[in-house]
Amino acid sequence: MSIEPLGFIILLLGLLAMVNGARFAVTTLCLLTLLGAAAALQLPALGGSSIQPSHLLLLFIVAATLVRPVQTQAALASIAYPGPGFWFAAYVLFSVVSSFFLPRIFAGATLVYSSARDATGMMSTVAAPLSPGSSNLSQSVYLLGDLACFAVVSGLARLGYQRFIAQQLIVASIACFALALLDIGTFLTGQSYLLDVIRNANYTMHTAETISGFKRIVGAFPEASIYGTVALAYFSFTLLLWLERVRSRMAGMATLFIGPTILLCTSTTAYIAGLFVVCMPVLFCFKRMIAGSAKNSHLTFLAITLFLVPCAIVALSLAPDAWHSIASLVNTTVSDKLQSQSGEERTAWNTLALIAFVDTATFGAGLGTVRASSFIAALLSNVGLTGTLLFVAFLYSLIRASGRHVSGDRETHAIGNAAIMASISQIASAAISGSGTDLGLLFSTTAGLAAGCLAPPYVSQHRATRPVSDRHPPEASASLRRAPMFAA
Repeated sequence: MSIEPLGFIILLLGLLAMVNGARFAVTTLCLLTLLGAAAALQLPALGGSSIQPSHLLLLFIVAATLVRPVQTQAALASIAYPGPGFWFAAYVLFSVVSSFFLPRIFAGATLVYSSARDATGMMSTVAAPLSPGSSNLSQSVYLLGDLACFAVVSGLARLGYQRFIAQQLIVASIACFALALLDIGTFLTGQSYLLDVIRNANYTMHTAETISGFKRIVGAFPEASIYGTVALAYFSFTLLLWLERVRSRMAGMATLFIGPTILLCTSTTAYIAGLFVVCMPVLFCFKRMIAGSAKNSHLTFLAITLFLVPCAIVALSLAPDAWHSIASLVNTTVSDKLQSQSGEERTAWNTLALIAFVDTATFGAGLGTVRASSFIAALLSNVGLTGTLLFVAFLYSLIRASGRHVSGDRETHAIGNAAIMASISQIASAAISGSGTDLGLLFSTTAGLAAGCLAPPYVSQHRATRPVSDRHPPEASASLRRAPMFAA
């Protein structure tokens, strides 16, 4: 194991998170999830795996939670039956168990494209017989980290930190836009090496590619599709907050900033998933209109999407040069994608992944064994029908929580709905191009925030014995304790 220079900074931030508590930890975690091409640690013994800064920081956040009883209790309560956290925990634990047993049970039963990397960080381009590999361990660790992140964030949301977490996600979306500008600026000026400090992971970097004259925006990620996935998640989160007039000024500014970068990132994943994501708030606005509770923001959004955007497209068609450039970009990234070398490779990955699902009698080959190009194919081929059903149960429970939510205030409910939309957008993007079953810490953060907002506020047992007159409202007590921060 070797520590990168960035790793020492993360270690310092981790120690500060343990001292300063939840607010500092959440702020740092949200920002570090943007450094998807960075490595804090390198692990040559595990096939050249790189530990990202956000995952290293998560260790300190979990430790900081464990030494604070109230937060620990709230985190554990967030994964109790019958909430969404229970099903997410069941999915993760089943996946981890499968990573040890299934690759050995079905060894040699079928051909797969392995998720394991060699010492140079490259994945094999040749199908090989199914067998255990280093990725079984690394993917298990990542998935357990996702569960820990979900539990901590959900617990903090139930302790009254939901507004603060939402605010930090808005700040992170603005930072995502700033990193996109840095990516474009350093590329156009030939100074891309300035970002090498946050592009030091052992991945294949696609940071200098262009399509039809457009720079592929990658920000601080290895490729445009990952940037598009993250940017789309932030866009959907901030958009719904703006529609619901929650932190409307900041949310509206973030939506306005991040939206154009999605259009210009040249990511097939972002374009296709974006159509689905935009349809969700449109239906949401129509629902509000039918219910008679529509605000000016809902009407404005409908006017933009259903009138101004079509008019802009018609006007653009009157400018031949601009229209030709846009049409060429769309043809390359969408229409002709399946005929490209990348499209053929990804089709082959999914084909073998689905064959592996059948050849393993629907049990799957084990977490981290099979590489695919769709989250759905990855689920079926790695964790089988059982793991897939557990994830579906988690998603259903999360969405259903929004419909049956009755406690709390309007703002908390709106934050929960926005977090659900951000989570769904990440699943939609992964269903198009996700290579594995790990949706990442941003997904765990948004899903945990949604689960925490849509669950009753958590009150610790030793505080429940106080006289009613001495109790504070859930959020007030959480902020007064600062024992979330913390002495509890």
